[in-house]
Amino acid sequence: MIKNLPLLALIFFLLFTVNAISVSAQDNECATLFATACSECHEIEKGCDLLGQSKKEWHELFEYMESMGAEISDEIEEKLLACLVIPGDAIKALCKK
Repeated sequence: MIKNLPLLALIFFLLFTVNAISVSAQDNECATLFATACSECHEIEKGCDLLGQSKKEWHELFEYMESMGAEISDEIEEKLLACLVIPGDAIKALCKK
């Protein structure tokens, strides 16, 4: 078993690294989507001020924005909801929070 310890340590390290890279890439994708989608109609700061609101609150806001002429597909809304309810480090950095 001790002979396999370095191999096990390497496996755990690789799994952790791959997971961290995946989370980071997803976080960066969220920040990019947030910045591009929201800035089409208004300053990003409007969205930044609302980070951490509930899914219901964001959905209601998206409905309001759509009634004002915004075009937000269901796919984009779902992605944004996942990003904005529990914002990651990339969005926080973008918002300077």
